[in-house]
Amino acid sequence: MEITIRQESTSEHRAVEELVREAFWNVYQPGCNEHHYLHLLRQSPAFRPELTFVCEADGQLAGQIACSASWIELAGGGRLDTVTFGPLAVLPQYQKQGLARALVCHALRAAQAAGQQAAVILGDPRHYGRYGFWCGEKWGISLESGQYLPGLQAVELSPGALTHAAGRFYEGFAYDPDPAELDTFDGSFPVKEKAITDFQREFQVMCSLGHEVIPHGFMQ
Repeated sequence: MEITIRQESTSEHRAVEELVREAFWNVYQPGCNEHHYLHLLRQSPAFRPELTFVCEADGQLAGQIACSASWIELAGGGRLDTVTFGPLAVLPQYQKQGLARALVCHALRAAQAAGQQAAVILGDPRHYGRYGFWCGEKWGISLESGQYLPGLQAVELSPGALTHAAGRFYEGFAYDPDPAELDTFDGSFPVKEKAITDFQREFQVMCSLGHEVIPHGFMQ
């Protein structure tokens, strides 16, 4: 199989949204919203089109990765600009063949070449450790709320970039869809049946494992 990775073109936005929907359908929830997220992300100032790529397998559109701007509000003052990727999607028939890894590595190297110091993502920690990501707690990086999550992960694109990066992570694009808007958007795609799976339940448990660390809490 010949794999080609290139920058996404505006003319294939809909085709890529269809790909994302197919890849995520019934994976993390009944149905999915990742295609809607991508649709709205492209309209946000945080969108990084120069770091957004598609993957072709033998000339057929098979996968994609979208990048956006984000930052860490440093506990010591100031901020560290970061890059975030997602969604990352590969069509089911092309999964477990190295396409996702090729896309992630390509995007991270492109971000590194563009001068980005670090990447921070929200994703399944059982997957992203293979790319060098660590849970943000390693560096004292939490969500805006101060909560640490297993799925909040970071990787240095420049050695030492996160050494003094303790602080709160902010996504440049905050996705908070209106259910009616999501249903209307999804209704423009072919009808697919929603289903509840054991993996969805397992994933929800993992997402609920966040905690907050209070410095010197035992002395208060």
